[in-house]
Amino acid sequence: MRHLYILPCVLLLVACGGSDEPAVDAKVIEARARIRAKEDSLFANQAFDRRNAQGMVDVYKAFAAAYPLDSMAPEYLLRAADVLKGMHEPEQSIALYDRIIQDYPAWDQIVTVLYMKGLTLDDDLDRDGEAKVVYQQVINNFPEHPFARDAKAMIENLGLSDEELIAKFKAMNADSSTADQ
Repeated sequence: MRHLYILPCVLLLVACGGSDEPAVDAKVIEARARIRAKEDSLFANQAFDRRNAQGMVDVYKAFAAAYPLDSMAPEYLLRAADVLKGMHEPEQSIALYDRIIQDYPAWDQIVTVLYMKGLTLDDDLDRDGEAKVVYQQVINNFPEHPFARDAKAMIENLGLSDEELIAKFKAMNADSSTADQ
């Protein structure tokens, strides 16, 4: 009978010790589990369900509001922005990208947030001037990151129509074909 009490104590010691991360509150663990279950439910469905997607966004934002210091808070805000982008709500995505940039500037995925903000401004909102500023931030702040190379290419292509882009890529392809011969 005593072994029934030992197991929870051992699990508690293992969960609390040996990690550089602060101990995670039981409520946070439960909230993360609910988020995972909701994500599984949303993404298991092959048909897009706007109501469930909005519910997912609300859950992500609620978690970040309740646990702003948790390591998953900026990740969940980024996921919410991605879902909103998929729902064709670019202004709301931009608001979340800005929130992450302001509240979590040292987050290890901030370059992704900046690049996605630039892409959303460019592709979804046709705000080329603002997109160029954000792309330039990626280049200046993360020059060795693959997104810096992508941001340079995006700046070069700002303002080009689909037809102009196709012609540009065809010309580049033709140039590389003749160089190979």
